[in-house]
Amino acid sequence: MSNATLYYTTTSCGASNFIAAHRAGILGSKLKAYQADIGTHKVLTGPKAGSDFYAINPKGNVPAIVLADGTLLNENSATLQWIVDNAVTPVGAKNGTAERYLLQSKLSWISSELHGTVGGLFNPTLSAEVREHLVAKSYQKLQFLNDVELADGRKFFVGSGFTVADSYLYIVLSWSPHIKLDLSKFPNVEAYFKSIGELDFVKEAHAAMAKASPTALSRKLSRPFLKLRRLLKRCF
Repeated sequence: MSNATLYYTTTSCGASNFIAAHRAGILGSKLKAYQADIGTHKVLTGPKAGSDFYAINPKGNVPAIVLADGTLLNENSATLQWIVDNAVTPVGAKNGTAERYLLQSKLSWISSELHGTVGGLFNPTLSAEVREHLVAKSYQKLQFLNDVELADGRKFFVGSGFTVADSYLYIVLSWSPHIKLDLSKFPNVEAYFKSIGELDFVKEAHAAMAKASPTALSRKLSRPFLKLRRLLKRCF
């Protein structure tokens, strides 16, 4: 039986939590996952579908993990570490270790330095001057990522295997084409992004999110009626 619930969207940073939880082997057991619309602030799937998402998370954003006792976790640095601590398949170092503090440091960098900068480019009301400033700052962060963090061509952001930091960084980098940032300027970053995206469990997680979307569920529910309609056409 699930003891926590994740609310996410398929393309926001909330998706990084779904990917991490999928890799950790806890979806459907320790963690249920449902989609929300952060535009309309409605829950889209699950037993609370159609309800006001603000009633679950007053900030109205994702990721949001609601624990069994009602505690709300609502920032990636917290939600992703909850996933680490409840994982069946490891997605991060154990708490209290130097490796865990390093993971916390990397998660904080992604959140405050990279996500906090590139995320501003989604604002459609930006003036040309402000957008130019944010693009320049974003390229500064990506240059650091390319020349320092990924300078050795490493496959994973922290340590020798996939962690929650990879799921978070991967999703933030996936926004690049939508906000017109050119990753080809940063070969180490581009190679890293493509490598993470090619991992089988990352592909599986994307497929699972797509399958769980309201559109996919609607198509699935409509299939029996379509079959019946085709059958009736043959009969009359």
